[in-house]
Amino acid sequence: MLVLIAGITGSLGKRLAEIAIARGLSVRGLGRNPDSLGPEISEHLESFVKSDSYYDIPAHEKAVAGVDAVINAYSPIPMLDLDGHLLLIRAAERAQIKVFVASSWSRDWTNIKFNDFEHYNNHLAFEHQIATTSTIRPVYILTGIFTDLLFTPYGPGGFDTSGDRPRMRYWGNENTKSKWPWSTQDDAASRTIDILLYGDGVQAGKGGFFKIRSGVTTIEELAVVYEKVFGVKVDVTRAGSVDDLEKELARLREEKGRTGYGEYMAEAAALIASKGLWENRDLTVLDQFKKSPTLEEHFTEVKNKA
Repeated sequence: MLVLIAGITGSLGKRLAEIAIARGLSVRGLGRNPDSLGPEISEHLESFVKSDSYYDIPAHEKAVAGVDAVINAYSPIPMLDLDGHLLLIRAAERAQIKVFVASSWSRDWTNIKFNDFEHYNNHLAFEHQIATTSTIRPVYILTGIFTDLLFTPYGPGGFDTSGDRPRMRYWGNENTKSKWPWSTQDDAASRTIDILLYGDGVQAGKGGFFKIRSGVTTIEELAVVYEKVFGVKVDVTRAGSVDDLEKELARLREEKGRTGYGEYMAEAAALIASKGLWENRDLTVLDQFKKSPTLEEHFTEVKNKA
């Protein structure tokens, strides 16, 4: 089976390639800089197609020729989430490819509406456009938030290091208990290849949504893990009620506008979490899935590698 991994030089793309090669798949890469791949990947590729940009159509045509499946591992930025995504899948259509793994490793956006969380509008728009215009039925893999983002301003509680010690905020009396599914990139990559090979209907081109996660956490639990692993206490503070959060989010949207949505992503995510809409239920479970680490185990490993 020959698999094209677009964005193979990225963090997730490299992991996908390593696992696919280890599973005996033939892998072709599409990216801008083949030199960024180590020999453990580059020496085992079927080929590498160099692309000058996400709109390099000749590179797309060359990359999809003769492959059995495409995995889009582009970086999760707006131009690639929608524009680049559409150009790549149209090339796959022209090559009559039926198996296409979309760039969708994220929180469960099937539970929300357009503009509930601006950063996912591109996912919603892509899914709608392809469902109504394409011969391809993509595979969407929803993972919850990547662990790389848990202790950042974009994670639960909007992790803030501007003061004397880290701080996380919550709204409402019970919002610290809101569930936030998470995945490591290693788990996401490994399970993506498992789903490609063994997911129900995937090889037949039926596509569909597959929901996975390494675990679930709350803001309180995140603070405890950070203190245990890094030896630094995190202040968990109540910022107000959920009504206060809705008003603050409306104010920020008015003040920052759509182009400034990055400045209120934490508030938008918190409001969705307060309604339980990030919880990815109906999980996909395959016998091939390996056991996931705990958050403490994962961040201990990250710390030891630093």
